[in-house]
Amino acid sequence: MQNKVPPLIDPSLSLKGETARKCLIFLDQMASWEKSNKLRQRSLKESDLKSREASAKILCANLIQFWKRNPKGAFGILRSKTWYADNRIELGPYVTQKGMIGFLEFLIEQNLVDKVSDGRKHPDAKQGIPTQIRAKQGLIDFLLQGDVSPFDIDNTYPQIVLKSDKRSGKEIIAYQETDSTKAMDGRITDINKVLLNHWADLEIPHSDLIALQDKGIHLQETLYRRRKLHRVFNNGRFEDGGRFYGGWWQSIPSRLRPFITINGKPTVELDYSTMHPRMLYAHIGMECPADPYNVGFNSDRRDLVKKAFNALINASGRIEQFKNPEDGPVFDEDEIGMSWKKFLDHIKSYHPKLKSLFGTGIGLKFQRKDSDIAEATMLHFTKRNIPILPVHDSFIMHHGHEDELRNVMAKEFEKKVGTSIPIKVDKITPDQKAIRRKHDIDRGLYPNFDPTKSIHEITNDLDILLDHNHEYGKYEERLDLFWANRESSSELLRQELKNEQDPKKFARLELDRLRK
Repeated sequence: MQNKVPPLIDPSLSLKGETARKCLIFLDQMASWEKSNKLRQRSLKESDLKSREASAKILCANLIQFWKRNPKGAFGILRSKTWYADNRIELGPYVTQKGMIGFLEFLIEQNLVDKVSDGRKHPDAKQGIPTQIRAKQGLIDFLLQGDVSPFDIDNTYPQIVLKSDKRSGKEIIAYQETDSTKAMDGRITDINKVLLNHWADLEIPHSDLIALQDKGIHLQETLYRRRKLHRVFNNGRFEDGGRFYGGWWQSIPSRLRPFITINGKPTVELDYSTMHPRMLYAHIGMECPADPYNVGFNSDRRDLVKKAFNALINASGRIEQFKNPEDGPVFDEDEIGMSWKKFLDHIKSYHPKLKSLFGTGIGLKFQRKDSDIAEATMLHFTKRNIPILPVHDSFIMHHGHEDELRNVMAKEFEKKVGTSIPIKVDKITPDQKAIRRKHDIDRGLYPNFDPTKSIHEITNDLDILLDHNHEYGKYEERLDLFWANRESSSELLRQELKNEQDPKKFARLELDRLRK
């Protein structure tokens, strides 16, 4: 039986706030330790100091995160200089192999980190089995003592990501900054500032949230740190792709999205219907069929047809059969009654006018267009400090903005494509609302509940109101924690404003304060 390759350190994680300050104390201890053991003769260069600081924040952030998932679990860290070179964009300009491994060896020497196993070669791993490590209780006790915020673990993923083509492994590559990329980065920054200034959450029982961990969805941590967006471009070109990724709401099962709230309020999701088929038909100057995914199969095959249709326009070569249920509908030859090739040919036969476009990869160019539509839609609301959550061809907002969102989506699509498009709506249903309402009734929140009324009297019993020891208690705690953290951040800004003498810096700080 072959050894399982452990999860690797996440290079996009870092620390901020009080937890970062505590982490950096270890660097002072490291310097004293090196001096007392005569391991260093000269003072560190400025670049070395920056490398140590950036490396320490990344390593400590990962040690905390993996410990919270499983105190006895380990994760991998590679010593190869190649890995640091390959992940330069995510690691940032200052992190080096020397800085990271040097700090790790110090933590091991101080009995703060446990080296579970040394790295070794492995036939199933591209870079071999990494050194496996885990935090010891002493490290965790120090870093997480006192007034520590879960917001202190930060995601530092770059806002613009350019990936190579399939033949080159779709790896993140560097790009030359231009006026266009700088402007794009500025727009993403504006969108992210608004997202960080509001709180999106999932109003489900805590036991259901924990159950998602079995599927690899660690919402307890990602709710705090996956609140920003970035754009991903493909094939080494800014003409291909460009969709927005990074938000935790994009990684949850679609059945849960109606339970998303913003600042504790219910939301609505509006979805472009048959977006890419309509773009394709508009591209060739023809009207799209009412339902381009209706190709003669039963309605329960529609999602599979949709997935295959999108693969036909995105792929520029062979399309592998869908086999992984975690990635969506799978193809079963016995169920469908035809081979994979015949299934694809069947879909093509219903769209003869698109024959020349299938298999050309043109879908990635339409992804650039649909992502530009998404950007324009989000910026419309961002200018008014209204948060909006994108899910590729749909948007989630406070339910009170439904009509305005619909109008903006329709306008931006017609502006970019030149044709109209149906827009679907998805919102929480009365039956779904009843799940939370029944829970609140059972715990005595509504003392005189009347099922015939839509608004109910809330108890004045403080023991009930302040008790968070129930299935939705963690959800309520997270919202309270967000408001407290935002107020704390605003207070720090006010102090900075009070002490700032530079007019330009003062103006920037004041703008940040007003946005908050």
